[in-house]
Amino acid sequence: MTNRFAASALLVTMVSTLAFACGLSSSNDVVIATRDASPPSFVDPDAGVSAPDGSGATTALCATNECPAGRATCPNNPFPCAVDPSTDDDNCGVCGHHCPDLDLTAHGDMLHADAHCVKGACQLVCKSGFADCNGFAEDGCEGDLSQDKQNCGACGVVCPGADVCFMGECVCSIEGSCGTCGNVCPRNTQPPFPRDWHATYGCVDGQCNAPTCMVTWGDCNGDFPTDPGGDGCEANLDNDRNNCSQCGRVCAAGEICRRGICECPCGAPCFQGRINTDVENCGGCGFRCPGAGDPKMVNGVPICDEGVCDFRCDAHWADCDGDDQNGCETNVTNDPLNCGGCNVRCRGVDGQACVDGECTMKECGGVQ
Repeated sequence: MTNRFAASALLVTMVSTLAFACGLSSSNDVVIATRDASPPSFVDPDAGVSAPDGSGATTALCATNECPAGRATCPNNPFPCAVDPSTDDDNCGVCGHHCPDLDLTAHGDMLHADAHCVKGACQLVCKSGFADCNGFAEDGCEGDLSQDKQNCGACGVVCPGADVCFMGECVCSIEGSCGTCGNVCPRNTQPPFPRDWHATYGCVDGQCNAPTCMVTWGDCNGDFPTDPGGDGCEANLDNDRNNCSQCGRVCAAGEICRRGICECPCGAPCFQGRINTDVENCGGCGFRCPGAGDPKMVNGVPICDEGVCDFRCDAHWADCDGDDQNGCETNVTNDPLNCGGCNVRCRGVDGQACVDGECTMKECGGVQ
């Protein structure tokens, strides 16, 4: 027991010093420029050297290789001034300070947390589905919200009685309960329905052994179970286009019902026009655009434009190498060779950086 408490205390000390260590700085490996609180106006470096400052005068701006305030040049990033030490997990507060990968506590329990850089300090962030419900840092995010009976779906939500927590919801743990947890239905002794009725007995509105339709079948003509000469649960809700997933839900003209969903197959009249935009049937039925559904195609998505496959990049990303196989590989927010767009180079001065898609500038001095 003494060793357990000692290990827990060690983790508390580690977590407490985590934020302190991330806040350290070093003048040897971090290059962070300082400047006035109000940033200068940015202009095209090839268009001119002056911009209005709001006072009627103009301020001359020149290309610079100095980092703007809050930006740093770090050895583990290929681009100058590309690091924000307040949010960069690999350079948190200082170049090279990586927020640690957290797996186990000092006594072997899972932390269920990650360390991320927040305002220049590494902080614990719970993984999805977990929470720090007891407020103790030494055991991380101990609350499993998907199955913790004392914290079901959220901290402090307690499942009552015989209920258990399943996928974040309180459900009855007693199999066969009907209506209320623990009300187990007796064995059914009624004669079975004809096989082609697709009907059985089960729990209906809290009533045990009540007549009911089998899964995916429905009584859409209303004769079950009152009419002995009827046809029971006659509608297959999986593929009946007049009763698709539920009685009375009719699929549109040309659509089919597949697994309870109304679909328009390629080639049907209802598909007209979609062949120009559907990445699964681009320009022709069955022609799937390359990369559709491929997790390796990052920073963008395949599109079908007027029946021709293309690729749309996410914001701040671009396909600058022309290779369709690797998607949008270039981040144009910090690449001085592709600053704000492909082949837009920052070359006003040696080492000029690209920050937020703009080549870095500073006041030249003097008023015109």
